[in-house]
Amino acid sequence: MEYDQTLDVCGLCCAEPIIRITKAMKGAVSGEVLLVTADKTSMLKDVPAYCRQTTNDLIHQQESQGKFQFWIRKN
Repeated sequence: MEYDQTLDVCGLCCAEPIIRITKAMKGAVSGEVLLVTADKTSMLKDVPAYCRQTTNDLIHQQESQGKFQFWIRKN
């Protein structure tokens, strides 16, 4: 799946991953896709909630080798 930029939030906890996603999305242009890689299972709830609150689109997510990837499109 295609993306325009990547963000690795592995090893971060609490609010830091969402803060970094928010910062990256503010710098993105409408229609761009951010690929986020995380290692915390809490992100399985946090990223969809973030997308609902910001009206950005979570277009795909997957798990591979204990890491979670999320493709977020900026609206």
